[in-house]
Amino acid sequence: MCQELLLEIGTEEIPAAFLPKAMKDLGDMARREFEACRLAHGEIRTMAAPRRLVLVVFDLAGRQEDLHVEKTGPARKAAFDAEGRPTKAALGFARGQGVELSEVQTAVTDKGEYLCVRKTIPGERTEALLPDLLPRLILGIPFKKSMRWSDLDIRYARPIHWLLALYGGRVVPFTIGNITSGNRTRGHRFMSPDAFPVLDFNDYLARTKERYVIADPAERKALILEETRKAAARVSGRVLEDEALLEQVAFLTEFPTVVCGSFDREFLRLPQEVLVTSMISHQKYFPVVDEDGRLLPHFLAVNNTLARDPSVVARGNEKVI
Repeated sequence: MCQELLLEIGTEEIPAAFLPKAMKDLGDMARREFEACRLAHGEIRTMAAPRRLVLVVFDLAGRQEDLHVEKTGPARKAAFDAEGRPTKAALGFARGQGVELSEVQTAVTDKGEYLCVRKTIPGERTEALLPDLLPRLILGIPFKKSMRWSDLDIRYARPIHWLLALYGGRVVPFTIGNITSGNRTRGHRFMSPDAFPVLDFNDYLARTKERYVIADPAERKALILEETRKAAARVSGRVLEDEALLEQVAFLTEFPTVVCGSFDREFLRLPQEVLVTSMISHQKYFPVVDEDGRLLPHFLAVNNTLARDPSVVARGNEKVI
């Protein structure tokens, strides 16, 4: 019976630049592992946010496909004498394969007839394979830089704080370092830091969002685009969109919010390229332009928390710029 596999690796904040590749590597490695283990599956999805990497595999088979193997032995003419009695070669081959001589068959090849043994090795249950497979996946992700922590003999991009692993709603038990897998995840570090249980992928998405975590980076990107466009329109402008910046701020946040700040018009006397470069490269702000593409004295900052008073956040960013 096919069931869903959900894996979340909870960590300290991983650098935003590491996450897109880590997502791809995790998905590619999972496909290779399942193929090597003869485990059929449906769609594989990966997601990431600063404190988590997520893998979900739909319709993962409940057991391996059976393995059919054929072992070839000595030539038939060497396996039996002129009277048809088995030689030491035939007896040794059967004994080595753990079968009776009566179970040995003959395979016809281009080079002649050879003794052979055909076996079917039943597949193991997926639940028995996952406790070894998942740690290999987790620790095999090739981060650009990794680190050790405490006195543990493992390496990862950042220290691992929790492991969520469910197959068919049941915990897949394993331990990495001093962390044991379970059915619990965590919300936003500041706005909802406590751990809580989840049942499956849909439940995971709903409950994390309730606790200020949007796990899907595509959803975070869409939200940032929508909110920056709205904020720019409120000051009679439009956001100067930048795909690289959009991806960066999406992977810097778990629950992105947007505030609009302003700066003195006197700065507009500087070359526009200087101001745009400063805002995008140095501060990770989106510039605001008019319909003709001329810079307006406003910028859009993407934050990782809900501000009680957005004007206070805006003023703080204004001081920086």
